[in-house]
Amino acid sequence: MQPTQALLKRFRKLPLTTKDIKKGFYKGTRTGTVGRHTKYGGFVIDWSRVRTYVVPAGLDSFKVRLLVRQRRSLWP
Repeated sequence: MQPTQALLKRFRKLPLTTKDIKKGFYKGTRTGTVGRHTKYGGFVIDWSRVRTYVVPAGLDSFKVRLLVRQRRSLWP
């Protein structure tokens, strides 16, 4: 049984999942690799490709506010 062209057009607008593709498909997170695999099954990290995050200056004196009140009545 083959799906019709109308069903295929609607299906292609849906996000791709692992159930739509044959065995061995891995969707991933589009982040890329940070190294390479060796022929012996190991992994070598390329430190120039490792993601680093810069902490903003003055973050140690930053006060974090709660987004939810601690005391809340049951009924508004």
